[in-house]
Amino acid sequence: MVEAKDDVVHLENISKAYRIPVRGRETITSALAIIFSKILRPSHVTADLFHSFQALKPLDLSIAQGQSVAIVGRNGCGKSTLLQILAGTLEPTTGTVRVCGRVCALLELGSGFNQDFTGRENIFLNGAIMGLGREAIKDKLESILSFADIGEFVDQPLRTYSSGMRLRLAFAVITAVEPDLLIIDEALSVGDAFFQSKCVRWIEDYLNRGKTFLCVSHDMFLLQRICHRGIVLDKGTCVFDGGIAEASTRYYRLHGKTTVTRQAETASKSGQLNADADWRPIAMRATERTGDGRVTVEAVRTRPGIDSELHVGDWLEVEMDILAHQPVEFFHFGFGLRDRSGQLVGGYHTFYTDEELSVSAPGERKVLKFEIQLDLKPQLYLLVIGLAINHTEVDWQDLDCHWDCARLAVVGDEPHWGLAKLPVRNYCVVTESCGT
Repeated sequence: MVEAKDDVVHLENISKAYRIPVRGRETITSALAIIFSKILRPSHVTADLFHSFQALKPLDLSIAQGQSVAIVGRNGCGKSTLLQILAGTLEPTTGTVRVCGRVCALLELGSGFNQDFTGRENIFLNGAIMGLGREAIKDKLESILSFADIGEFVDQPLRTYSSGMRLRLAFAVITAVEPDLLIIDEALSVGDAFFQSKCVRWIEDYLNRGKTFLCVSHDMFLLQRICHRGIVLDKGTCVFDGGIAEASTRYYRLHGKTTVTRQAETASKSGQLNADADWRPIAMRATERTGDGRVTVEAVRTRPGIDSELHVGDWLEVEMDILAHQPVEFFHFGFGLRDRSGQLVGGYHTFYTDEELSVSAPGERKVLKFEIQLDLKPQLYLLVIGLAINHTEVDWQDLDCHWDCARLAVVGDEPHWGLAKLPVRNYCVVTESCGT
């Protein structure tokens, strides 16, 4: 990536506030009443009809040429509002905006397209919106179609397209425009993995040509691959601006705030804390729960608490209380972590270690104890805890399984390349030429 030169983006004292109708004022009748009230009494104060929502609080921001910047934060923190202001589709309430060069923004799939036009017709329409003339689009049409790779659907109406096909078409047009500043809001989370990888490779090449990239996503793996700078927003305020690794850590800590509050409330109300103050109960979220209930999970504790700052490679101690409601001759236990896409990243399951549990009578209680090492990529994970009768890897009967029942954030440096560490043996460097 080239070194940053001049500022492509310069924002000064930018903010955005929305006027939100108070409850019961959203109807057409209410809107007409407000209009007539303003006509008859222009000076009449309408503060009782609306309240102000500050989506983005005053901030200053500069982005230099050649930088790749990620904007991250929890839902509703102002990320998309900021991108819309930069793209020119939204006017700020206060402040000045200066954006240099040609800008392409992929903020919402289908924007700039006509649902009744074919894919081919929409290429010309969207290209014209982005500043390409008809002849220029004709010259690049074959490369656009090749990148999109949607086959005969290019001559079908856009309304027949899936979201993934719309992404293919929209991104393919961007590759032909070659903007100075590319802005993408979560669009890369749509579509198949192969096309996502193709887009990322194009973005990397785009950055190597000295262009500027700005992206919003919750996929921290993706952002750490293609972005070098991270801006963290929280409730409309910039709380961090720096390296992408530290921005990722700050992002995970924001998610941890809710977990801390819930766990503290649960502990104070239930009094379930272990006598050892280091143990913390997990506040199990009321998400999907499956099983026939013959044996149930009553409580789960960890040391340190999962609301603590957990680092790559840390060991986590776990205690789990289970209660029998009926006798079960044998069953298994699993403790796993999934990423935000639902992919099981790793965990521990007694089926794979030939360890079996049993309960002989209703009311029997057991405490399961183990330690697990968080040899994971730094990101936010969702916890899966389950009791089941496993016959095979794909054939089992749930007793009590809690899916995505708690959040666990792992921070720190990347421990290895990719999702899993693959051990290597017999590594050497051969100095002789091949065949000698």
